[in-house]
Amino acid sequence: MSKKLILGLCVVGLAGFLLSFTSAPKPEVAKATSDVYLDESLDQKDWNSCVAKQSSEWSGRCLNYGFSDKKYTVHLQNTCGELVDLMACVQRDNDRWRCFYRLDMDQTDTLHAYACRGNGKYLKWVREAGDITTKFPTLKEVNEQY
Repeated sequence: MSKKLILGLCVVGLAGFLLSFTSAPKPEVAKATSDVYLDESLDQKDWNSCVAKQSSEWSGRCLNYGFSDKKYTVHLQNTCGELVDLMACVQRDNDRWRCFYRLDMDQTDTLHAYACRGNGKYLKWVREAGDITTKFPTLKEVNEQY
């Protein structure tokens, strides 16, 4: 009986000894996993690059002013294949902003933003169409910050 007990203990000890040489996950495997995660997070689209200024012009008709040489209009076009939401603001000659919105702009759609008494400056904010988690600034925020 004592021989069986000693033999059993030897087998258990040998198994424990052999198991102690099994390796934990290699650091390279863990590093490769975290690299994939980092690559995915860096692959976010710059939606602002999807809208480009196609042209701008001075003068034109305005409802309250009739024809005005001071009217400034900027034409902004979606140049990406995805739908985008656009907010564009044109600055008046009194440094206040007039803002325009276009939702679900398809490729080649254009927003014509203008100020009847403009100074030639404009701003734009672009997001993926329907992305309500990305908020556009309010007109008050635009006037306070820019």
